[in-house]
Amino acid sequence: MSERRKEKRYAVPEIYTKYVSLSIRKAPDEFQPVDLLDFSLEGIKIRNPSSLPMDCSIECIISIPKSLSREVSFNARIRYCVQEEGDENYLIGAEILQSGKNLWLEIFSKTHDFIKERIGKIY
Repeated sequence: MSERRKEKRYAVPEIYTKYVSLSIRKAPDEFQPVDLLDFSLEGIKIRNPSSLPMDCSIECIISIPKSLSREVSFNARIRYCVQEEGDENYLIGAEILQSGKNLWLEIFSKTHDFIKERIGKIY
């Protein structure tokens, strides 16, 4: 199978979950934390305890408390959802729909730089 992604994806090691957090809207006034596994300007891969329907739109909030003083919200469209082998969680790939490219580029750059700077120190 050939790679169809336009942008390089950057993995988020599990150890960084206390530094980079992602939540998706579960109900009108409720966001549920999910595991952010990788990201790029075009998409994200997450681990979620429940499945999400293909092509549905989700609202997400990403934050890096140690680096940014605000949260960044964006919308994404589910491209795939598969149950993890031997686990109850689902691996979900989503395409970034809307975020204001400059804003997403800012959060992406800070997240990438944060991980890159600490790769040898923590991971």
